[in-house]
Amino acid sequence: AHGLTHWSPAESRRASPLPPGLVAVVRDDVPVGAIVYSSPEASYRLGAVAPVRVCVNSPGHVADTVANRPRERVRAFRRFVRTGALAIPRACGATWLLVDRDRFPQLAPDLRVAFRDERWVLYRL
Repeated sequence: AHGLTHWSPAESRRASPLPPGLVAVVRDDVPVGAIVYSSPEASYRLGAVAPVRVCVNSPGHVADTVANRPRERVRAFRRFVRTGALAIPRACGATWLLVDRDRFPQLAPDLRVAFRDERWVLYRL
């Protein structure tokens, strides 16, 4: 316990919670149980605040089973970032796409926007 008395968060790694407006839109407009496609980090945060399912999550937070295939899903996400091919999120059943424009500015599909702020865009697939 003594070691924690001098602990402070690393300045190089800032917290990045999802904005309240995005959370409200997902809770109000995205159906319960709908599948949202996003980066592993955003998916993890989204799953914590809304009753949705996600296609991709950090492998350390998912049971490594044949059905889950966490590493394969992360590789597919990386392919999606490189190609922008909407067939990739659709293949896992996603009907929504959440893009972090700070990290993936190249992802700007021609889809209906459900939410947009300076950093995040939620699309309807």
